[in-house]
Amino acid sequence: MIAPFCVEAVAESRRDALPPVEGRWVAERRNLTIDVSRCGAGWCGVEVSDGKTCGAIALRFELIPGSKEWPQERLSGRLELASDAQRYAVVLNFFQLNDGDPVKLIISGNPGDQFEPWRRNFPFRELLARAGDAMCPPVAKVS
Repeated sequence: MIAPFCVEAVAESRRDALPPVEGRWVAERRNLTIDVSRCGAGWCGVEVSDGKTCGAIALRFELIPGSKEWPQERLSGRLELASDAQRYAVVLNFFQLNDGDPVKLIISGNPGDQFEPWRRNFPFRELLARAGDAMCPPVAKVS
């Protein structure tokens, strides 16, 4: 009877251990800036043009619990950039080289509806660095 409470406490502490997901993330290789904010049960990323013009929601992701096929919980979702016709199933990973270094974000994805973790390389892979607070809130499409 005590076990469910222990499992819930561990799950809560792991969620609290996520690095700051929300904020402005700037890609290191391509001209891509995404403002990530909470939306619904997960997060949404708004594409930002020229560092100031808010665009459409390009990224949606949430924390997915572990399963038989993928035992670890993960941040997973979909990416659809205005400059690219592809829609990608993506997984987001955070890392920090050394204590005190800024947290980086890697978005890896492949075309389609399911992320394929066994791939050797991904058609979409980008390293992003946090560059401050998000300025563009996620706004649902009207039409």
